[in-house]
Amino acid sequence: MKVFLGTLFLTSILQFNVYAQSDVSFSADLLQEMAQRYSGNALNWPVLVKLADHDIPNNKFVLTPSDIAQLKNLSETSLIFDKQQGRIKALISQGATVFAKKEMGIVNSKVTNYYSAVNDGDLEKILSIGTELKPATDSLEASLNRNRLVNVQAQLSKKEGTVDKRSGLLSSWLEALEGDLFQESDAIKTHIESFATLSFTDGSNILIDASTTAVIRKSRIDRLNESSDTEITLVEGGLLSKLSTVGREKSNYILNAGASTTELKTQNFYAENSGGDNVKLTNYDGNASVTANDITITINKNEGTIIRGNNAPLPPIKLLAAPELQSVKRDTIIYADNFIYAFKAVPKATKYHIQSSQSYNFDKNVIDSETNLTRIKIEKLPLGTTYLKVQSIDNLGLRGPYSETLRVIRNVDTKAPPIFGDQLKGSILFTKSDSFTLQGVTEPDAKVALDGKTINVSKSGAFTAVIPILSDDQSFVITSVDNSMNKSEKKVRLVKLTPEFLFNITLNGAKISSEVSSSSTPITITGKAYPEMEVIISNNDIIKTVKTDSQGRWGVTMSMQEGKLSITLKAVNFEDSISTKSYIVK
Repeated sequence: MKVFLGTLFLTSILQFNVYAQSDVSFSADLLQEMAQRYSGNALNWPVLVKLADHDIPNNKFVLTPSDIAQLKNLSETSLIFDKQQGRIKALISQGATVFAKKEMGIVNSKVTNYYSAVNDGDLEKILSIGTELKPATDSLEASLNRNRLVNVQAQLSKKEGTVDKRSGLLSSWLEALEGDLFQESDAIKTHIESFATLSFTDGSNILIDASTTAVIRKSRIDRLNESSDTEITLVEGGLLSKLSTVGREKSNYILNAGASTTELKTQNFYAENSGGDNVKLTNYDGNASVTANDITITINKNEGTIIRGNNAPLPPIKLLAAPELQSVKRDTIIYADNFIYAFKAVPKATKYHIQSSQSYNFDKNVIDSETNLTRIKIEKLPLGTTYLKVQSIDNLGLRGPYSETLRVIRNVDTKAPPIFGDQLKGSILFTKSDSFTLQGVTEPDAKVALDGKTINVSKSGAFTAVIPILSDDQSFVITSVDNSMNKSEKKVRLVKLTPEFLFNITLNGAKISSEVSSSSTPITITGKAYPEMEVIISNNDIIKTVKTDSQGRWGVTMSMQEGKLSITLKAVNFEDSISTKSYIVK
């Protein structure tokens, strides 16, 4: 038996001094209450299910004195785990993800394994991981304290190609390595076809373009409130500032470029300095205050400005819109090593800037291209996935926001064609109709069949099939075969949602009726539907949401007020598959 556990593991440990001297028997609807009583946390109920003897005819569980003694150990472990969770959260806010990456990964792994063990009801594994978490957290804290210094705030978290570092103002340039730390007066320099990312303790990142030189003028940490005070000078080239929410709201980030000084309160800001007398600034989120020649302007979202020499900044200029892609699909599968990337023209655009990368965040293997046409041939595409995006450039050279990202998947004949689509994210399809229209995508040249019956595939790889509902619960297999006879298949279950099945609900173990009695004490509401569904229970102003487990079961405990009780079930990946039933509470 499994239960969904959120990332926040909140416990309230019940202390007890006397072990039970005899068996403890309780009904299934009290499972969470007994888990709270004997293990210190209601979410530990899968462990009780695994330990206890289950009287199936009477739907009761029996805990022996030995079981209860084991659960006492679990309650102590839960307390330890909860304490370490608080420590971990505090260490993350202090920069553990930047300065103790290895130890952070170990701790995250142990937390994930602990949650998994609780879901599986594996008591021995829970107790084992519970004792391992504190030493791992101690190691995380020690590593953070070693690496995080007051005058060290930025780290070279990623680089591609040759990237140089200069320590201080007078030293020589030396090649930088990933993980190098940068402090006040340190400089970073990229070359042709090289890129870098500087990461800060508050989660902010500065992405350094090719052929760019930047200097960290100021890099300080206020230990009282953990805010940062950072000043960066863009000597030449370009950089993209991606401030975190904390960085934007709590910290002070200043960017110097040419004769301008900009205070950033934005999570997406691009600066370009030709190294001469022309500085271009564009803002895609929030706002930024730009000062030059004693004149200050504010550029808001999707606005830009230019500073020429020592002159004041130009008034805010509205950026051109993002180009729309010609294809309505955001995923394309190809076999050749080239691809025609096409988009719609943007009025007043003089040219377009295209970026391609093998990383969705465009921080790896980035290639920049420019064209004055609305299509460009992307060549030498590597095997696997390449991401593409485009932005418009106006007559002043200001870059507008990027388009939606297009994913291009280049396959070879040795790989089976994929089968994917919004409907196929899960393993179950839901409908309330007497038929279901299946939609998916595969390789354009592949042959698709549904339980052996061929389905037509369009030139873009899309396929559609109308499936009649022959029963409330049926299964079928989708196969896709390419020209090299590589085959992939996906087993899918199709369910017709019916009120009779969905609303087979019990209150404290008894079948629910159209009228429900109010109760100031919590009652347990349980039901069984299908996996991959969400259940919303509302009683006046009280709303609770749960997800069904792998067997479709769900349950909540809540008091019941006079008025109306509504229970809604909906499929997680099918927004139109919603069913609601209401009851009167007296």
